[in-house]
Amino acid sequence: MHITRPLRLFVYFVLGFCLLALLLTSPHFSFARNIKEYKDTISKSGPTLAANHTLSFSLVDSTSIPPEGYLEVAPPDDFTVVNNAQFSELRNVELRVNGVRRDVGAVLTAADDKVDIIPGTPGLIRYTLNQSTGIAAGSHLELKIGNHTFLSSAGGTTFSTSTGTTTTPADIPGITNGPDVGTHEVAMRIYDNTATEIANAGFLIALVDQVGIGPVDTTEILPPFRFNGQPTSTVGGTTLNVEISLETDEFAFCRFARSPDADYDSMSAVFSNSGLVFHSHVVAVTPNSQQDFYVRCRDDEGNTNLDDYLISFFVSNQPTGSSTENGNGSGSGTGTGNGGSGSGSGSGNTGGGATGGGSTQGSSGGGSGGGSGGGASGGSGGGGGGGFESSPGPFRSGDAQVVITGYASPRAKITVLVDGKSAVTATADSKGAYTATVEQIARGAYTFGVYATDVAGTKSSTFSTSFTVAGARESALSNINIPPSILVTPNPVNPGQPLTISGYSFPNAEVTIENEKDKNTASRKSYTVTANSSGAWSTPIDTGSFSNGTYKVRAKGAADTLTSNFSQYTLYGVGSTVASGNNSDLNRDGKVNLTDFSILLFWWSTDGGDSNPPADISQDGKVNLTDFSILLFNWTG
Repeated sequence: MHITRPLRLFVYFVLGFCLLALLLTSPHFSFARNIKEYKDTISKSGPTLAANHTLSFSLVDSTSIPPEGYLEVAPPDDFTVVNNAQFSELRNVELRVNGVRRDVGAVLTAADDKVDIIPGTPGLIRYTLNQSTGIAAGSHLELKIGNHTFLSSAGGTTFSTSTGTTTTPADIPGITNGPDVGTHEVAMRIYDNTATEIANAGFLIALVDQVGIGPVDTTEILPPFRFNGQPTSTVGGTTLNVEISLETDEFAFCRFARSPDADYDSMSAVFSNSGLVFHSHVVAVTPNSQQDFYVRCRDDEGNTNLDDYLISFFVSNQPTGSSTENGNGSGSGTGTGNGGSGSGSGSGNTGGGATGGGSTQGSSGGGSGGGSGGGASGGSGGGGGGGFESSPGPFRSGDAQVVITGYASPRAKITVLVDGKSAVTATADSKGAYTATVEQIARGAYTFGVYATDVAGTKSSTFSTSFTVAGARESALSNINIPPSILVTPNPVNPGQPLTISGYSFPNAEVTIENEKDKNTASRKSYTVTANSSGAWSTPIDTGSFSNGTYKVRAKGAADTLTSNFSQYTLYGVGSTVASGNNSDLNRDGKVNLTDFSILLFWWSTDGGDSNPPADISQDGKVNLTDFSILLFNWTG
């Protein structure tokens, strides 16, 4: 049958029209008219969580918004605009044009814009420009919705002798996410002052399941613990400026006053170096005076100290008299490990000495003493100085301790990683309980990983978390229950061939297994098997319906009050060897995120050491920007 050219053109037109209609009716079709470079950044991506939204976009060069024009933002159908006094039209919706914030008032005027919040599911937010100033074509706009705006209230507690304690609640994010994971569309339409639509855009956002660390209550209601305030005694009278400092057991911002009982919000003096766990500030002092500084801090969750922490010291008077002639002298000393010796001789007015603190790495060190000293002998040499390691260790040495407890399979070997490097091992008892202690670690932020190797030699998934270790304190990481180990035999397997999935979990645990073809959730099947008293479990899998490709399996265990999260997926091949995994996933948890970035930084400018998978992702002999670029390309968050 011969099809004429006009008929072919008609067929192409019909097909093209059908394709366009399909795109336009797709639930996730991202549209835009007279708007470019648009995105919506949300603060929390979990289902049913309240989140801030930052809509960033630019007008095309041919489109402007006149005075009294307005923007309307409509969340997806299953999202909710909340009805709450702590989500205010005057404080919690902000529009910036080319970086400059526009003013909002209760009514529309020549100077003030107006915001209307229409609560409901999904609800609507309308932003109307004032009566005199529009927005020029080509401008870049940023519309913030939530408690991250410039005028949003952080809340707080004040105390008055006449009115007592007054608590002001903090503002909240104004939009609650829907219950379903996946891609959703936030619609924005822009109208001129005659209600004619002049631009629109569909902002795509994604909701994903939140990641937890097991049955751990992470609610934090305590204000920062303050300690190690400095100086503590007397400062020389020749000093006109002194650095005051203190530490907190969590990230915090600190302020101070020169008189007691001032609440945090009324303190005008802030520590110039603050926001983490060490806080310092240089203050001016006068000789022969007592110096008192009353400190209060607030953590990143708004918990604030209601009492004073005193940093107090005395500045002595300026010295008088004339200096004496310095003597000459010399001294030497040697030392290794934690011991050393030294000797010296000299003449003059003073003697010399030296000491050194111990190192967790056991490096060699020495001390020397002596110097200008009238017949005084040099002091004895000390051990290796704390923190001056002779070879790279898993962490910097210090005076803190991290205790990790939980359950795994009985008699399993527990390995604790610090920034991706093995730091300490322990062995679970016959019930699977274990305790692993990281000793003499310096304060700072670390990524900790924990995995188990069962009695058959199969390694489990790695639990990972990042937190800040406080100096001179014990930190606890508890209820770290290791998911079951998984062994697939044979691997690869042919369709129809017997397949066995086995491993170890808690004693007598009920093990839930999920098996599916990679990137095909519709093929998922669940199985349940009971482990024996040694934690061993095994189940056969029928592969008669399997097709060639890569499959994956994961498992979780539950016994009495013990539960674990699902393990990370174990991949295996059907009909052929498994496709290679993502070599940027340095801790093998199925994601490329900040944990992998921390491991990459630990090995930076080295050859990657014995990291497995290699931190030298590009395999060029050095961990550098090339590896960082590959990691960013594979980033999953």
